[in-house]
Amino acid sequence: MLLRHGHAEEGRDDFARRLTDAGRRAARQAGQALVQARFQPELVLTSPAPRAQETAELVARECGFDGAPRADQALYLGEPRAYLALLRALPETLSRVLLVGHHPTLSELARQLGEGAELRPAQFVDLALELDRWGEL
Repeated sequence: MLLRHGHAEEGRDDFARRLTDAGRRAARQAGQALVQARFQPELVLTSPAPRAQETAELVARECGFDGAPRADQALYLGEPRAYLALLRALPETLSRVLLVGHHPTLSELARQLGEGAELRPAQFVDLALELDRWGEL
């Protein structure tokens, strides 16, 4: 599952931007939509940017995920290949992963994986891929 972070405040320091109230509401709604889709992540990966981490935490809480989202620097301003490298290294025991990141990388990654979506803030795309292991991505 790929999820773009919620709407963030404007600011000069891109990394430090936080979610707006509307962004927090949209993140909670995305989490509720994932519950309705019967998606409960086994792992939540997120960019370390505060807006992405806050989105990941709100969505994870709504989904009933009881762990802490795992931040990875490669997800901040990374290219799709950096996102793929992170996913390819996941253990085979995981089958449901939520990845929270940034635009335009997530939209590009979704297109590469066969889902032609242009993700809006707090929008997700479900990629039900037939894989035996993550390394096949």
